[in-house]
Amino acid sequence: MKPLIPAVFAATLASAATAQEVYVGGSVDYHFPHSGDAQTVGSVIASLGIDAGPFAVIGEAEYGAQIAGDNDYDTARVRVLGSYGWGDYTLRAGGGITEYYFSDDTSGGYNFGFGAERAVTDTLTVRGELIRDFMDSTFTAAVTTTRLAVLYNF
Repeated sequence: MKPLIPAVFAATLASAATAQEVYVGGSVDYHFPHSGDAQTVGSVIASLGIDAGPFAVIGEAEYGAQIAGDNDYDTARVRVLGSYGWGDYTLRAGGGITEYYFSDDTSGGYNFGFGAERAVTDTLTVRGELIRDFMDSTFTAAVTTTRLAVLYNF
């Protein structure tokens, strides 16, 4: 599954000519496995999307590394998000594939999540989100991630 994440990200970048929603940013994520030790991760996020009125479809890729906690693994996700602009807020939901990179192993699976974001300025957005990863073989079958992100909109 390792080559799949760069391939999906490259395909998303190839559609940049029609993208209307582009952002990059960073987040602090708290990973809570349903068995095992928790950890805090810092992630880098990049996306391209297409707006259609209040609705949008977005391809998002991210990579995260441990900054605190008892586990030591990096994460990578590629997701497709649907969004709806509702007043000052944008609601997002979606899913995709997940990989966890341990020092001696790699584990993959899928994810789904939902969240809300609010524009602070024309170019700066704050997002809160819950993401659930379902892994095929790892220290746990499921990990719940709580995310607080700051995104820069182009």
